[in-house]
Amino acid sequence: MRSWLPTVILTSLLYALPGCASLNPWKDEEYARAKNGIEGYEDTEGNWVRPEGISADKRRNSDLPKFIQKIPGLGLRQVNKELARNKYREADEIFRQAAATNDDSERRKLFRQAGKKYIDSGKDWVSSALEQDAYFMAAESYYFAEDYPKAEDYYLKLLKEYPRTRYQDRVDQRRSAIGHYWLQFPDKFYNINLTDNKKPLNDTQNHGKRVMEKIRLDSPTSSIADDVTMEIANTEFQRENWNEALDAYRDLIEQYPDSPHQFDAHFLGVKAALLAYQGPQYSSEPLDHADSMLKKIGKLFPTQAQEQQDKIREAMAEVKYRKAERLFVEAQYRANKQEYGAAQIYCEQILEDYEDTPFGEKAKQILAKAEGKPAVPTPYLHFMTKAFPTRDKITPLMKPTESEANTDNLVRQGNRNKPTVHNASSDNAIKR
Repeated sequence: MRSWLPTVILTSLLYALPGCASLNPWKDEEYARAKNGIEGYEDTEGNWVRPEGISADKRRNSDLPKFIQKIPGLGLRQVNKELARNKYREADEIFRQAAATNDDSERRKLFRQAGKKYIDSGKDWVSSALEQDAYFMAAESYYFAEDYPKAEDYYLKLLKEYPRTRYQDRVDQRRSAIGHYWLQFPDKFYNINLTDNKKPLNDTQNHGKRVMEKIRLDSPTSSIADDVTMEIANTEFQRENWNEALDAYRDLIEQYPDSPHQFDAHFLGVKAALLAYQGPQYSSEPLDHADSMLKKIGKLFPTQAQEQQDKIREAMAEVKYRKAERLFVEAQYRANKQEYGAAQIYCEQILEDYEDTPFGEKAKQILAKAEGKPAVPTPYLHFMTKAFPTRDKITPLMKPTESEANTDNLVRQGNRNKPTVHNASSDNAIKR
């Protein structure tokens, strides 16, 4: 029962003896090196460095020889932590001066100086927490200087170099504000901007759209992702890009079910779908989507649906009219080709589902015209079809094989030779 006790006691004593330290699975320096090997890498000077950015991982896996990495301009910039900290403090001081200045022109000038100083400080200590802060503060400086293109560039550099940055939420908010501002200017790509620092070189509205779409890709689960999606959808709606607007509304409905924009996405999505529908000769997918959303609105949003009941009823009537129109166009096409069997099917569907539309009476007229006529028209010179090879590849395959024909003959012969069974009661009845 207690045979294991001596083993435990002996093991404890061995670990306690000073000469048996080799039995300890982890020495302090071995554990430290293993931990550093997981979290960091060894630089050219033999120091363990914990990677903070993407470029640190690239340098770690670089195949460049060490003597090339030390060449200025080709290799790594020498790290000067104290100089980087001093420059960062100088940039902070300029930033505070800019924030305290009331003169707009002077404030923007100081913010730009602070931005340059922040960038310079990060270069002296790359792939560090200080460089991460420097990128963010440089972007903030250009943002408050109302130099939005530069601010967007450094926000992007921050996210590219430090994809798990702690500034993610703030960066999303800033970029969303920049994108929202640019979306207000429908500038053409050939309109060149050389005077306004708030706007990009050209194509301002599309730049704003790209910023918004990039936010969705970079932070699909952020608190403003649904706001950004709704902004994109509304912008495309205003630009009368109905299919793009419908896709954006659909993305919001499917990806952000708890968003406060759900009703607006459904309601405006119905309108975008009806405007995207191009007629009975084209796809019915937008029409079907509008019908599906209209059925959901009353169940999911009873209060808002009651407030917009007139517009919702009008949209439902339009969907019903368009669906009946599609069936009637198809029925009329079949009737014109004298394919009255197919035309009758479409007309009956109209009378079953959409009789109260203007196409109900027209469907009755087609049915009256088709009464007594063959379902499929007789082809011209049909008696000559046997003289030419047919393109029908199905009918020859439906003919019975030789074995099936022999089986059928045997069955028929058996039925013919089978004796007739007379019922006595029926024979007496016949004789009477």
